[in-house]
Amino acid sequence: MSFRTLGFMLLIITQVAFAQGRKPAVEDFVGIEVDQPEGTPQGTEGLFNFEKDIDKFEHTKGSSSGVVTAVNTKTQDSSDLTTALVIAFMLGLPGMIWFLMMSNLRQKAKIESASNIEVLEKYRRERQEAKKAEEAFKKSA
Repeated sequence: MSFRTLGFMLLIITQVAFAQGRKPAVEDFVGIEVDQPEGTPQGTEGLFNFEKDIDKFEHTKGSSSGVVTAVNTKTQDSSDLTTALVIAFMLGLPGMIWFLMMSNLRQKAKIESASNIEVLEKYRRERQEAKKAEEAFKKSA
């Protein structure tokens, strides 16, 4: 138990030491110095007629509202399907692991029982031969 505690403490201490030893990726003296941000030169600003833009927006909104809803429902359906598949995979993962482990253990058990049967048969043969040798020795003596 103390060995496990020691290992756990060493693991935590090494992680903290690595975190303390990190430095920033960019040195302090490297960079762009900006004295004064430049603004837009006087007289080059663009003038916009927002009423005209709003009219265009309302016109395009009325003509393409069906397309936008179809795209939104298709995107939502695919994300729902993806979410369901991810959740099903996460819930099924322990079952898959258990099934694979049990099948592997069954295969190992079959191999071991086959080798044990061979060893048992060899032991029985040697024992019978020993009995025969002992009986032959008793008969001769």
